[in-house]
Amino acid sequence: MNYQELSIKDLRKVDKELYNKIKRTYKYDLVIFIAKGSYLIGKDFSDFNNCSLLEISASRKGGNLKKILRPLLNLIPNKLKVYLRKKEMDSNVHSSNSDRNVCFNENIWKNHKQCKRILLVDDSIDTGYSVLLAKSEIEKFFKGSDIKVAVLNYFEKAKDIFIPDYYLYKNTIIKGPWSNDSKENKKYLKMYYKWKEAEYK
Repeated sequence: MNYQELSIKDLRKVDKELYNKIKRTYKYDLVIFIAKGSYLIGKDFSDFNNCSLLEISASRKGGNLKKILRPLLNLIPNKLKVYLRKKEMDSNVHSSNSDRNVCFNENIWKNHKQCKRILLVDDSIDTGYSVLLAKSEIEKFFKGSDIKVAVLNYFEKAKDIFIPDYYLYKNTIIKGPWSNDSKENKKYLKMYYKWKEAEYK
């Protein structure tokens, strides 16, 4: 299992690389990102194609343990965090909890009902459940639309649940600005909430 660390600046370059793969076969007119971790990925893709950006939330039920442990992340050495993350991914802890709370703002989404070619983006597919359920809700709302999924990383263990249309990395743990222990996390969250305040008045 590989490990990749990305800054906000790095992310733009990586997103451009993935976009170049996508544009060969697919031209989208709307981007939807899975909140809030993939906001900047979604923002880049909406900028690249000059189209609108929406969000959908697909949070794991019973995920309170991570919230409790969040303040401890900065106290743990990076090597240990990577080791624990690899152990987490090798286990079936996420596969045993497939329930997700999926939600979106219908009042905002209805302004984009005319869109028919939608790109759903996320940072990584770990088990496939979040993106599977998110895509299902998008299909219900945007009936008859053509939806493609693009992620930075795809874990092969998710192949029985979901396989993305586009991805750059495989079986790679990515620490990006959306990660709680990233030194750019506060900056990232500030950018996200500024966008949300402007778009979701």
